[in-house]
Amino acid sequence: MLAPIPSRILRDTVIIKVPTGIDRYQAPQYAEYTVYRVHLQADDVTRKTAGNTEVTLKGTLYVDARLSYPALDWDTLQETAHKAGSQVTVEVINRRGKSSGSYTVAVVDGLPDDEDNLHHWEIGVV
Repeated sequence: MLAPIPSRILRDTVIIKVPTGIDRYQAPQYAEYTVYRVHLQADDVTRKTAGNTEVTLKGTLYVDARLSYPALDWDTLQETAHKAGSQVTVEVINRRGKSSGSYTVAVVDGLPDDEDNLHHWEIGVV
């Protein structure tokens, strides 16, 4: 079994907004979650999304399967947003309480360990 991502790296908190639909006044409705002990790493790489389009990521959000909490299924969050016709957005707060801004989730990858269990999520954001 692989060791988790080192806890000294997991110093950020992420606030996740998942679109769930619209109300009777056509205002978007969201489910909001907060996940602790994550890490946002600045990035500038081009990746393909699930829809086979190329995007240039601003960063990668690392969410450890054992140390980040609460544990969420990011694939399900993406699916819920897509069914509502929108995308998941995240705001990352660093350990000093400063926001790094709002990002849109473009790529969700669940990466396994050597025993084929989920090791961590890599969330590509734009």
